Amino acid sequence: MRRRQATTAQITLRLKTALIQQLETRAKESRTTLSEEIRRLIEDGLDPKPEPSLADFRADWMRRLRDALEHYVREEGKENIEDVWKIISAIETGFAGFYNDTESKLTRLVRFLAVRQLLRGIPALLPDETKAKQQE
Repeated sequence: MRRRQATTAQITLRLKTALIQQLETRAKESRTTLSEEIRRLIEDGLDPKPEPSLADFRADWMRRLRDALEHYVREEGKENIEDVWKIISAIETGFAGFYNDTESKLTRLVRFLAVRQLLRGIPALLPDETKAKQQE
């Protein structure tokens, strides 16, 4: 009987104690094991993601701010959640104004791919529907 080829392998490496503690903290925060956290970081490092666009940065930053403030309000209970949401809304409005102003100033330059991608992001690639039709 043939043995299946292993899809994973175990390795041994030495890391500084401080780095291990950092990794353990990250793993605990993301609710994973130390091994899973190290594996995810290595895989992410080998498959780098494109630089975020201004629109992506804005959305991600606002999401993280909302999460942090909501966590703070729930934990501390010293702030009224409605007042915090008003602050977030005002910041979101300011960000939208900044984004729109930037888009307006770059209107004539958006035709350049690199500028368009930095501003709006890389559009998702759609499947080529003509290939499916040719095979039928």
